[in-house]
Amino acid sequence: MTREELMQRTASNIRHLRKAKSLSQEQLALEAGLNPAFLGHIERCLKCPTIDTLNKIATALDVPLSVLVTFPDEQASPQGNQMQAEQIAAAISTVSSEDASKILEIVLDIVALIQKSKE
Repeated sequence: MTREELMQRTASNIRHLRKAKSLSQEQLALEAGLNPAFLGHIERCLKCPTIDTLNKIATALDVPLSVLVTFPDEQASPQGNQMQAEQIAAAISTVSSEDASKILEIVLDIVALIQKSKE
């Protein structure tokens, strides 16, 4: 994977998680202790964040650092599934417990349909 691909995929993960938590770039930057313009540059792949910066962003998003640097083509591994689970959890954390229960039911139904279609 090239440096540019790594930056693009990491930026995509940050953007996706930020939006899942209904945060603006400015809100996330402030929570992470970063300049909002700098976070915008990271999301647009104009700047390459250090590991310390990624850790600040992960902490502000309330996800492990590994979620920011695990990518969809790695989903077949247990680590990939863990990343997806953490992204789902991050998204669900923004809704009421009643809505979270509904989402869980939908996810379980989808999993059952996928497993049934493989039989």
